[in-house]
Amino acid sequence: MTIQSVKLAKLVLSPINVRQAGEDFIEQLAADIAARGLIQNLIVTPAKKPRGTFAVIAGSRRLRALELLAQRGDIDAASYDVPVLVLSGSDALLSETSLAENFQKLAMNPADECRAFQHFMGTGGDIDGVARRFGITRRFVEGRLRLADLAEPIFTALAERRISLDIAKAPMATRATRARTRSGGLSPTRR
Repeated sequence: MTIQSVKLAKLVLSPINVRQAGEDFIEQLAADIAARGLIQNLIVTPAKKPRGTFAVIAGSRRLRALELLAQRGDIDAASYDVPVLVLSGSDALLSETSLAENFQKLAMNPADECRAFQHFMGTGGDIDGVARRFGITRRFVEGRLRLADLAEPIFTALAERRISLDIAKAPMATRATRARTRSGGLSPTRR
């Protein structure tokens, strides 16, 4: 197991990589890599063919995002150094590594996203800048920032994954509906 740099042009997706399909959020990841660079190594093994290449067994989304940046001309695939962890072993071991790397991921908690966006806003950032840097929509950033308005016990329950995002947002939706009803934006229903 060694860490080294490999040119992007020398990387290919391994058939052993468990994440073969889906272009989900590649634009978002490409925007993040363009802003910050590649933060996490790809995991590769020497490829049998073509000679001199490395097969990516974990990190297919990062590879696709880098390829998208190269396709757009933002980086040069022939000269862009990609940090990789080189593994050797049987196909079974490499496939297991690919599955473990993908299977053990946990999506970021919405409460943590709220705190992170608040931090960026507090350091001179703005909503549009945060959205652009992370390749997400302004509406998404605004929605996460609104979570700061939750009552503390609700925010804590969300942060601890004791309630879902939909349940946490329900009181906010109810307050907004009542406010629109009072202002004439909605008419209350009668039974």
